[in-house]
This record gives sequence, C-alpha cells and structure tokens, in this order.
Amino acid sequence: MNHPLIDRLAADDRVRLFSSLQDAGQSPYYRTMHSSSGATSNVQGVDRIMLGSNNYLGLANHPQVIEATTEAVRRFGSASTGSRLLNGTMSLHEELEAEIADWFGTEDALCFSTGYQTNLGTLAALVGGRDAVVIDEFAHASLRDGLRMARTSVHPFRHNDLSALEEALVAARGESPDQILVVVDSLYSMEGSLAPLTGVADLAREFGAALMVDEAHAMGLYGPTRRGRVDETGTVDAVDVTMASFSKSSASCGGFITGSAELVTGLRVTARPMIFSTSSVPAATASSLASIRLMRTDEGARRTDAVRRNSILLRTELRGKGIECDSGLPDDSWSPIVPVPVGDDLRAVHTWNLLLEAGVYTGVAVHPAVPAAGAILRLCVTADHTEEQLVGAAVSIAHALAATRLDAAS
Repeated sequence: MNHPLIDRLAADDRVRLFSSLQDAGQSPYYRTMHSSSGATSNVQGVDRIMLGSNNYLGLANHPQVIEATTEAVRRFGSASTGSRLLNGTMSLHEELEAEIADWFGTEDALCFSTGYQTNLGTLAALVGGRDAVVIDEFAHASLRDGLRMARTSVHPFRHNDLSALEEALVAARGESPDQILVVVDSLYSMEGSLAPLTGVADLAREFGAALMVDEAHAMGLYGPTRRGRVDETGTVDAVDVTMASFSKSSASCGGFITGSAELVTGLRVTARPMIFSTSSVPAATASSLASIRLMRTDEGARRTDAVRRNSILLRTELRGKGIECDSGLPDDSWSPIVPVPVGDDLRAVHTWNLLLEAGVYTGVAVHPAVPAAGAILRLCVTADHTEEQLVGAAVSIAHALAATRLDAAS
C-alpha cells in the first residue's frame, strides 16, 4: 500500500493519461531505441525514418566523434568521480571551454553536465528576489525552472511579440528592481520559431536590462561562423549571457555558458549544479569537443547547408499536400524543426501511432508542453536525411492525418 503522497502523484491527470496509453500500447513516449540515432533508427526492433531526433548535423555517428570518445574513455576511464569544484575537472573540460571561448570570441566559457543544469544554475546565480526577469512565454522549461529556483519577479510576454516585450519591461521597471534581465531562446524547441533578436536586443538596451539568449537548438546551424542566431543577427555585442547545449547539433550531452571572465568566474563559484553535481563524463566531454571542432570546419558548413536544404524540402512537400507547417518564419529564414498542428491531444497520439506503423518516427507534443488544443507533430530534419526519405515521410504524414481526420468526423 502506498503512502497518500504517492497516491496523490499517481492521480495526476498527466500520469493517468500516460498510464492508459501505456497500457494500451499506444503511448508515444519512452519508446525503446535499439540503435544509434541517424536518418533512420531502430525503434522497438524496426528500422524507421527518424524525424524525432535533435541530431541535426548527424554528428552522433561521425567517425571522428566516435574515435575521440573512445580515446577519452581509454585515457580517463568511464567516470569523472567528482564535481568540477573538487576532483571532477579534467584537462578535457578545460580544452573544451577554451575551444568554445575561441569560437565565440569571448573571454571564457563554463561547461555543465546537462543543458538543463546550465540554465537552472545560471539563472539561480544571476538573479534574486530584488530583481525582475522578463521572459518569452515559450521559453524552455529549464529557463522557467531556473527562475523558480531564483525566487525572482517574473514577467512573461507573448511569444516573439516585441510590443508585449516592451509592456513587460515597463511593468518590470515599475517595480524598481535592482536589475532587469531579459531571457529568450533564439530557436524555440517546439514550433521551430526564431526570436526577433535585433528587436529584443534594442529593447533590452533601451531599458538598461541584461540579455540572456539560449542558443541550444541554433548552435551549429546559423551565422557566418555557425555559432547560432546571435551570430547571424549581428547582436553579439548586445548579449550579456550566451547559453548553448551539447545535446543537439554537437550530438553529446551537457551545456555551457560563455561570456565575460567575470560572468564565468561568478558562476564557477555560485552556480549550484556546478558545485554539487558530478562533472560530465570523459565520453560526453570528448564527443562535445570533437563535434564543435567539426562544426567549425568546411565539413560543418556543408552539413549545415544540408540541414537547411532538407528543412526546405520537407516543408515544401508538406505544403504541397495542404499540410500546415508554419513556424512563423520570415521568408528568408528556415528552421530544422517543422511543426505540424494536429489540435486534439488524442488525435495527435493516434496520428503518431499510424506513422510509427508506416515506418516514420516523429516527436509529438501535447498539453501542457503546448497550449491546450494545440498538439503538434514535431518533425526534425538532419543533414543525413535523403530526398527519398523526406518525400516518403511527407506522404505518410498526409495519409495519417487524413485517416485521423476521418476517424474524428465519424
């Protein structure tokens, strides 16, 4: 018999829905992968087109990354065995941080074990109860959870709406805080939209606010040096705190902050995940370093261009079949994340299962990850997808949506 505390957890509506889908063999979550993540992956024992992975540049299987990872395990072993504060800082960590600072043209960088910990620790260290934070309503959960941990005053604004951002800044300034921080993602992880960084930076500067940009999904894909959207939009000098993740284009695990020496030293001493978590293991650190070095090469540029072409191809194929897949992008922009609105949560789950049977694995987002009645199929393209795979996937998506539309009408 469970304690009432556990029974209360099990009674949560999200848990009940998950359990019912799991019992029926229809849950799109916690499916078992039996291979590495590439253009195709073995899901539940069957090879399927993989449109649910953040392995945008296809580096998770790159021979140079695999070799660097293997060599790091041979040299350093399987574990780091301590926090960065104590015995957990390896020469690999310092090498990785130096590579990042050189790439971004910053004074220093600091690597965390996960991207989630990076945002959690940074925000909890940067701001407190006497400050105010203005944040996009679609910002990643790790950013919002970091603000909860900081116990600061939070002013969310409508997604990508500069007028709403200005209103939120006025409200924040009205509290007479010690400092104001504006926080945005550069590329939003669910719908694939891009932040209007030039306008955001201008408003932050006008109000004397610091600016933090999460480049987790954009690093390696945008800008002349492929550092991300800040690089592409020329807003480098306006950004005080740049965050990015190693678990997307760099095909590993972890995250980092880069910026001034004072920022990094301050986080090194005060960010709780840095002090109280075991540092990233040799394999993850080495694969991050090898991936970033590849991203900076001509091969990295070619892979980035392949992602862009594949994103445009998939969107073109879907739109040609009358399927909405709009991320609110300007005409000259693109995103590796292609959202397909479905609406009803259960219809989205049904559609996902039909696609899985057809040999296509996609992401699916339901409430509360997206607004109520705003369920989507979340499609992610990589550099390694072929035209045949993407054209075939678009056909399967059209058939699955048509089938679930008929089911809903009957």
